[in-house]
Amino acid sequence: MDPNAGIEERLIDEYLQRCSDERLVGRCSRERSDQPTLLLTEGFEDRSLGLLRRLASTRVELPAIVLARYVDDGGVNNRLRADFERLAEQVAPGRWHVVDNHNDGKWVAAAERLVSNENIIIDISGLSNRGLFGALDGLLAWGWKAHIAYTEAREYWPRRSEWADLRRRSRDPAGLADILDTMPWLFGHQHRIERIAGHEGYDAAGAGRALIAFLPFKCARLAAVLGEEDYSDIRFISGKPRLKKNLWRADALRQINFTITKDWPVVEMPTFGYRQAIQSLAQHLFAGNSPMARYDVHLAVMGSKLQNVACWALSRLVPSLTVLCSVPVQYFPEAFSGGVGQSWLFPLSPPRM
Repeated sequence: MDPNAGIEERLIDEYLQRCSDERLVGRCSRERSDQPTLLLTEGFEDRSLGLLRRLASTRVELPAIVLARYVDDGGVNNRLRADFERLAEQVAPGRWHVVDNHNDGKWVAAAERLVSNENIIIDISGLSNRGLFGALDGLLAWGWKAHIAYTEAREYWPRRSEWADLRRRSRDPAGLADILDTMPWLFGHQHRIERIAGHEGYDAAGAGRALIAFLPFKCARLAAVLGEEDYSDIRFISGKPRLKKNLWRADALRQINFTITKDWPVVEMPTFGYRQAIQSLAQHLFAGNSPMARYDVHLAVMGSKLQNVACWALSRLVPSLTVLCSVPVQYFPEAFSGGVGQSWLFPLSPPRM
């Protein structure tokens, strides 16, 4: 640590010393007495059922499950509801509960009123970007021991075959982005920009603004962010997948967003490893020609689930950061991701402010 580092940098360094990396979910004990309560969200991706299916297949029984059900989504998340309920009854027979999820994390407080177990696992696989921040804030307020679980998808859209077809249809970056924006994958091309509650940061009067933004697979999502403010400094992050078979996606992100990013630096950051993501983001904020020293900094969270956990922790440690979310008006649940990959687990270390 630089002896001249400020208090926020020191807090980040201290936090990193307390954090643990993700590890694979191992063999689960069948003894209910030492098992945690599971909090999870009723998502529309197959992977949002991954941990619950694993528990059911190994005949583990939990003392309780709290299922957060989206109630303001127009029914987008209904497709797996029967599976969630069947598996919840199998893993916690007669001991599972449903709470309303308004995408603001307040459902965690409702869960606290329902369970007495101080050992908690929160599965973030089905949480939206906005909902993840609120849910983790809720766990901090709860103050109980918690672990984060996360399940990868077997494949993500666009799949490699769709990407190859798109490249054949257009070699021009602008045309490629336009085609991809109109495809019925992931989400539509209309978005609204929101400041995430509890992470609004602050903008000093008369100060310039800087942006750090994760590249999305639909350029319109990023364009919506840039249309909100006049940024003096911009830095983009392209996610680098964990698995070799998906490494092509990092280059695809650069190509899709090239017309927007061409005049600004783009760096790769692993989509996996939230501790590494915190460290990388801190370097962007404080090292060298630091935007924190010159601007009010906005952080647009459009990365992976674990990158967003890193953004949450960093925002708690650096409260001046303004966290933005580009929210799609329309989702395509059937063409978002497919199948279930590996499940991971790590303890949530509370940031100290």
